[in-house]
Amino acid sequence: MTGSGHRRNKGGTLARTMRTTIRFTVFLAVFLAPAAASAAETASAFGNLVHARYVHCAFYKAYETDNPAGDLVLVEGRSNSLTHFQRIGGGHARQISTRVAGARDVRVMDRGKYLHFVDTMAGMYVLTTVYGCIDRDPKSGTCVTYGATQSRNFDPRVLIDPDAVYEELKASSDPGFCDHSFVNVQEASIGK
Repeated sequence: MTGSGHRRNKGGTLARTMRTTIRFTVFLAVFLAPAAASAAETASAFGNLVHARYVHCAFYKAYETDNPAGDLVLVEGRSNSLTHFQRIGGGHARQISTRVAGARDVRVMDRGKYLHFVDTMAGMYVLTTVYGCIDRDPKSGTCVTYGATQSRNFDPRVLIDPDAVYEELKASSDPGFCDHSFVNVQEASIGK
């Protein structure tokens, strides 16, 4: 003790506190790093689409069979419907579809596991769900084509839990694919 009544720290208590703090910090880093990496991977899974100027999707009534191999395939140019999204941002986008005349505002819902575009019309919902990457650029590894489905339904849960609605309807949804930002594509004009 010193004359002022305070104990002197000869380094023992401070050194133990520092070791404990460092161990706790290392424990947190080891424990939380996989979760953070997983969250970052999930968050970026649809980043190219969410930040793209244009997203183009083609949907089919069913898969065709590739006769020599027997594989199920979607033949480009033989789709039953096309859907184009533009001005994606702030949880919304403009949608143009071969199934409906004119451009429509739709909700964009990125829940991490899937990316959803939800169109509401007269009590019916058109749910376009992008579920994962199906083709990557061989040089950069960037996803260039995403697997997608489209369904028409009357389930209002789609506005709060689109993942659950997608899971229930995916087997009966129209299969398809989406890609983004074509070269030389211009944004559709809005008539006034």
